[in-house]
Amino acid sequence: MSSIEIRKIGITKLDTDAIVNAANEGLWEGGGVCGYIFAEAGSAEMTKACQAIGGCKTGSAVITPGFMLSAKYVIHAVGPRWKDGEHNEPKLLYSAYKQSLMIAKENGLHSIGFPLISAGIFGYPVDKAWRKAIQACNDFLKVNTDYDIEIVFAVLDEEILTIGQDTMRQIQNEASDQLFESFFMDVPKEILTKAFEWCKKYEVLFKIVYEDKIIQDALHGIFGSKEHSVIYDLLWECTRAAYDEGIVIKNYSQILSDYHMDKNMVEHPTEAWVDGLAEEQILAVIAYHCRAADVCGNGWLKEPVVDGSMLRLVRAFLRKHKSE
Repeated sequence: MSSIEIRKIGITKLDTDAIVNAANEGLWEGGGVCGYIFAEAGSAEMTKACQAIGGCKTGSAVITPGFMLSAKYVIHAVGPRWKDGEHNEPKLLYSAYKQSLMIAKENGLHSIGFPLISAGIFGYPVDKAWRKAIQACNDFLKVNTDYDIEIVFAVLDEEILTIGQDTMRQIQNEASDQLFESFFMDVPKEILTKAFEWCKKYEVLFKIVYEDKIIQDALHGIFGSKEHSVIYDLLWECTRAAYDEGIVIKNYSQILSDYHMDKNMVEHPTEAWVDGLAEEQILAVIAYHCRAADVCGNGWLKEPVVDGSMLRLVRAFLRKHKSE
């Protein structure tokens, strides 16, 4: 069974199938973790193997034998040098981990030891480096459910170890609020575009209902009120439009079951919870409310509109879509 753990241990002391070297693009013997691994593996042999490869681009990885190490292989991953976070550093660091794990899988390896790539002489902030490292490993395990691999991070500094453990717990907690993630990666762009227009159109309506006590009271009534028939008509149109434009995901109940979503949170989403979702995930929860309203026979989305749930979902979707 696949796993991720952090140990206080020197990386060359791991008994994993492979260890990862925090390499440079030239694959020459460097300082820090890189120099340590070269020395333990046998500097001459490792240098010769790396020279035969010729180099490795930032964000990529290559593999050599482990020579004198207990690990059979060394995967050389080139992380980015930290500038300011605005020069693709997170993307390149994520890629370095992903490429390393892909190489491990291609070579049939079932355990791998990582240092905290780029966090040494390359200057990547430790907390940010941990977050990207764990995210990359988590994502790999989610996609490769048919392949078991033990992932170990080897660190020696107590403070770095603590930051890593705290980061892992944070990401695990966040993951419990984002259980739609792997399912909704392929929502067509045209549906997202339609959803953006739908959200723009009905945001004002949701805001009016949420802020108007008289309309709220009328919506709570079983038969409604003639004075607010226009609001009822608009809410009915809102539900119909969600169906017509393909925004409603019809198998939402199966998704909730498969991903063990907290039904109370789906039905009464908080602002903090919604902000942690991707736009595809927000769309799924909106679809849930549209279908729930239809199944109940009112077609007005009255509860999620009155309590502000739809307003929070719609505004969060608009913010995320505009920032893409």
